[in-house]
Amino acid sequence: MAEPDRMHPTLSDGVVSLRALEAEALLHSFIVIAEDDPVGQLAIQELGDAVGQLTWATDQSYQRRGFATRAVRLATDYAFGALRLDRVQAEVDARNHPALRIAARAGLRREGLLRGYRTIEGERHDRVLLARLASDPGPETQAGFIGLVNSTLPRTRLIAHVVIRDSQGRIMLAETTYKTDWELPGGVVETFESPREGAARETWEELGIELPIGKLLCVDWLPPWRGWDDAVELLFDGGVHGPELLSRLTLQPREIRRVEFCTLEQARERCLPGTHRRLVAVLGAPEGRVLYLERGAPPGSTEPIF
Repeated sequence: MAEPDRMHPTLSDGVVSLRALEAEALLHSFIVIAEDDPVGQLAIQELGDAVGQLTWATDQSYQRRGFATRAVRLATDYAFGALRLDRVQAEVDARNHPALRIAARAGLRREGLLRGYRTIEGERHDRVLLARLASDPGPETQAGFIGLVNSTLPRTRLIAHVVIRDSQGRIMLAETTYKTDWELPGGVVETFESPREGAARETWEELGIELPIGKLLCVDWLPPWRGWDDAVELLFDGGVHGPELLSRLTLQPREIRRVEFCTLEQARERCLPGTHRRLVAVLGAPEGRVLYLERGAPPGSTEPIF
């Protein structure tokens, strides 16, 4: 890339050029040139504290040819070099998937969703915030590629529950304070926590007891529901215990009203249909087999989860 003049830069990567317009205070505007024709516009707005905001647009007849990606890369390099910015960011309409791809391919990592952030034609619209830091490895490097892909991957929740049984084959279920259906001990696995660690921690927090977390019994995928995104639920074996276990528990009063060892028929009455199906499948599985389920049933089932 040619070394730019900060006041009147012309930037080029050999395919796309940015031709500077008359600069305004803290606003750097460019015409995007490709194949000797103007194909779009781009601007860098300095926001203060070494942060710049990128905006761009490509004429419709020149879209989907890679020109915008090259232009955003050029502008980002210029912002870090000549303008000495530490951060370059962009706000993209969440519905504008081509623009989101352009930003990612140019090295901007997805950081979050700004809900209802802009009003367009009288309606509130979500915006995706993407950014690249001067210290980030370039998108052409392995580290930079991993950072980009990792920032855009789905954030599927991971849930770990524990199947605790008594000598009669009944299952320990908990009545919670925040919903009407009963559940197994356990809960959502925290960031950078292993599923087994999450199961042990949640059991301790809810029941006030440390139990050995045994083998994996089941992997179950759950679709989105009531505002929750999809999730993967893992069921671990919590062992077989005598009735004295209940007297050793110290329940978390903000979350757990009571716990009981329940038969599958009682579980049917107290749990969601998908939870009950999952328990039936786990208890009926051959010894040593780890089940894979979807919605509490074998893949392809049309039974309701809730």
